[in-house]
Formats: sequence, structure tokens, C-alpha cells
Amino acid sequence: MADGEADLHHDFAAFVGEGATAEDAVRLAVADELELKAFAWTGESALARIRQAALWPNPEIEYERENFGGSGAFSGSGRAENTLALSQMLPLGDDLKHRRRLAEAERDLAAWDYHAIRLGVVLETSRRYMDTLAAERRLDVARRGLDLARELESVTRKRVKAGEASPVEQSRVAVPLVEAELELTRAELTRTATRQRLALALGQRSLGRARLTGSLDKLAPLPEPSALVATVNDSPEVARWAAEISAREATEKLVRAEAIPNPLLRVGLKQDRGLDDHALIVGISLPLPLFDRKQGDLAAARAGAHAARENQRAAELRIEGALSNSYLTLAVAHAESTVLRERALPAAREAYEATLRAFSAGQLPYLDVLDASRSLLDLERREIDALAAYHTAQSELEALLGGRLPQVSPQAKISN
Repeated sequence: MADGEADLHHDFAAFVGEGATAEDAVRLAVADELELKAFAWTGESALARIRQAALWPNPEIEYERENFGGSGAFSGSGRAENTLALSQMLPLGDDLKHRRRLAEAERDLAAWDYHAIRLGVVLETSRRYMDTLAAERRLDVARRGLDLARELESVTRKRVKAGEASPVEQSRVAVPLVEAELELTRAELTRTATRQRLALALGQRSLGRARLTGSLDKLAPLPEPSALVATVNDSPEVARWAAEISAREATEKLVRAEAIPNPLLRVGLKQDRGLDDHALIVGISLPLPLFDRKQGDLAAARAGAHAARENQRAAELRIEGALSNSYLTLAVAHAESTVLRERALPAAREAYEATLRAFSAGQLPYLDVLDASRSLLDLERREIDALAAYHTAQSELEALLGGRLPQVSPQAKISN
């Protein structure tokens, strides 16, 4: 077993035994993501191309034998001439430098693509983690809903038995009780499904008895909208186009360098068997750029650079729009969660308790207490939805910006 796989099993064992935060889940998901593992080899490939780009062309050795096997004086090999020469291409125009820079730009581009995929894994894992937390909270609400329905049914039964209420009310409370049981069943199935989806994100078939130690209730101060816009260029989707532009510009410079003819230097030794003499030979050849001056490659490189710049501007606009949408969701969910927690839910709980007491005393009809219990449960579910939306939007913003959110301000407000 590879070291990385051994570490992953050890971490997951700790996760099962002690519970896991969202950060633990993300760490395990990233470690087990196959596409990220493949990108590690892509990085190795990029480094190898950089090393290769710095190498000179290989020299060529050649042997030539002439003036033999003919007729007359050349019928034998007595007048044969042997030549042993070494040829070397001399790269001019900074070919090697620009080829290396292109390889480095492609390495940077691959790194941004890796970062973008990693953030996608982080976002999806965070979503599934928060979905699971929300499902567990909804299950708690469903259990409380069933408890409330049973409590209401018990109070009604006592009133009917004491002759304080009509037997018809006993039948009426049976429907909310069945609805509460069905809601509990639905919540249990949803919780099971979300835990399964989270397990798959972690590379596991099941979470078993693992518990999640995260909390939906944690709300951070809202980031300043202006700070978000200022960090658009940190987004992997935008930054990768900056790397793409660098790669295309490096390609253009390399094409220009390759358009400069590279001379071929030839040095060797010649032997004349007839005279039994030796002589040095030196030669140089230079291609004439009459037809192929890399015109097409140069035009293609320029077009590629222009296309990359346009794509970068399009990515900036796309990210700004996505930031605006996610920030709006974040701000609205933050405000809604705060109002529900601090004002609506305490009032709803107080109203339900007061209504139940009045119903038990025969001062209010059954429908009033039923309405109060439903309002309380609806507000609790709404709070869970708002909290889940808040954390999902926060994860989306972090993924869009390539990491943590920028500086926050407790006084940040929603602008009209």
C-alpha cells in the first residue's frame, strides 16, 4: 500500500472514531480525488518538459567513403577517401530560452487548472457536508414535530375523557399525528441519503457510525462587496487565463526565434588512402528563409494570444456576476437566519406554549394550537434552510475567489 493510501485510511479511522469537521471531510476528499492524483503526474510532466526545453539539439556523427568500387583508376579501394565528421546545429535567436519559458508557462497553466479542480472538490464536499448537517437538523425538527403532535393528542384525549371537549376533536388530532410520522420518515430517509452522498465524496461506501461535529449555527460577519470585486483576479478561472496569455505570448516569441535560421557547423577528418594523407574539413550551412518564414505559425500564435485576452475579460465578467449572485444569497441568508434566531423563533415558541396552555384550560379551540405548532415547526425548518443556504453561498464565494473570503466587516450591510 502506498504511503498516501495508508495515511488516508488512518485519517478516516480517526474521522469515524472522533467525528469530523467540514475541514476534515474536505481534507479526506481532496486526498482521495482521482482526478487530482492524475494532475500530480501532469505536474511531473510539465517539469520534465522544462528540463527538456533547456537541452541543445544532439550532435550528429557521419562517416563517408568515396572514390572506390568504380571503374578504371577507381575500380578498387586504393584511391578511396574516408571522411569522419561531426555536425552540430547552433540554435540562434534564443530558441532555447523561449522554449523553456513556454514550458514554464504551460506548467503554471497546469497548476491553475489543478487548483481549480481542487476547489471544485472542496466546494462539492462542503456542500454535501452542509446538506448532511441540515438533514440531521431537519430530522431533529421532525422528531420534535412528532413530540408536539403526540403532546397535542394527549391533551385532547384528556379533555375528551373529562368531558371538556367533543369526541370529534379526538379524530381531528389523528391527522396531524400521521403527518408528523410521515415527516419523520421522510427526514430519516433524507438524512440517510445525504450521509451516503457525503461518504461517496470521501471515497467511502458508507460513513458508518461517524458523526459530524460541524455546526450550521456559525455565522461570520459579511465581507465587504468592494473587497470581493477587488479579488476577482485571484479567481482560478480568471488567473488561469493570465497564465494562458503568458503561454501564448511565449509561443509567439518562440516562433519568432525559430524563424531565425540556425546554422549547421560541420567539423571532420578526411583520409586519402592513395596519398596516405589526412586533412581537416570545416563546413557551415545555413537555411535560406525564402518560402517558410513561420508566417502561419506566427499568425496563429498572435490569434491565440488575442483569443486568450478576450477569454480573460469574459471570465472576469462571468466571475463578477457569479460573485454578485452568491453574495446576494449569502447576505439574504445571513439576515434571515439572524432574524429568525433572535426574533421570530423565540416569539413562535412562546406563542405555542401559551396557546397550548390556553387550549388545555379550554380557553382556545384546537385549530389555534395546531396553527401555533405548525408555525413554530415551519420557522425552524426555514431557519435550517437559511443556514444551509448561507454556508453553501460562503463555500461558493471561497471557491470563486480561490480560497478564504477577504477582509470582513461586522458593519457590512446589504446595499439597496
